[in-house]
Amino acid sequence: MPISKSVLLVFSDDLFFTPHFEDVARSLGFQFRLVEKASDIGAQGQPAARELALTEPLEGPDAALIKNLVEKRPAMILVDTSSQSIPWQRWIQVIKSSAATRRIPIVAFGPHVDKDILQAASDAGSDYVVSRGKIQKSLLQIIEQWALVPDQAAIHSDCQDELSSSALEGLKLLNRGEYFQAHEHLEVAWKDSQAYLLRALVQVSVIYLHVGRANYRGALKMLLRVRQWIDPLPDECQGIDVAAIRDNLAQLHLKLEEVGPQGMETIDPELLKPIRA
Repeated sequence: MPISKSVLLVFSDDLFFTPHFEDVARSLGFQFRLVEKASDIGAQGQPAARELALTEPLEGPDAALIKNLVEKRPAMILVDTSSQSIPWQRWIQVIKSSAATRRIPIVAFGPHVDKDILQAASDAGSDYVVSRGKIQKSLLQIIEQWALVPDQAAIHSDCQDELSSSALEGLKLLNRGEYFQAHEHLEVAWKDSQAYLLRALVQVSVIYLHVGRANYRGALKMLLRVRQWIDPLPDECQGIDVAAIRDNLAQLHLKLEEVGPQGMETIDPELLKPIRA
């Protein structure tokens, strides 16, 4: 289902401090979610070694973190640098180095006297760093400034448009299994409009290309990345059955995780379903 209500996510183990966050978040219409320790989201344990740090982790606790954020898609994350039970510095680095999550704004806060810690949060990739006193005083304004919520009015407007000739040609190529050429046409269409749907279709073509080439890691990473574009869409957009695409991608993701990198040759091409316009 598309996102119905945005989440405000807080990484903190200070239970005396966070009720204020919950009150303000709910007053602004956000769902509130608190992560006190890594095990709350299945992200406990030692991180797995990564060949490429500047990409989505697919193994270990960092992979669990990214998958959880992709599923929940918070409008912003507040990080308490005083937390002892959360590896917040590594988490910020992982979130901001993963294309699936780097757009999520991160605001870190801590005691103003801990300048080195606040600087470490900034160096890790936080979008904004603030003292604990200031965030208590100005939380509402900070959320209003930094929260990233899809513009549903703009999305709805885009969904009323007809597909361009480039988009239609891209879909024809995709449905013929010519995924690289489909990507080229769909990318032209997306650059002309910046619409969520077209960005999602560009990434679907890349997912299909990776699956067709038995590129397990490439396909899984793109399945994570596409969610930020396809989840905010209504079930139908520009004549496309978006709900069917979401369901198909979910099935494909489950199948890839089931077979693993050694089983890519067993993937049924029928899972790469055509997209009708």
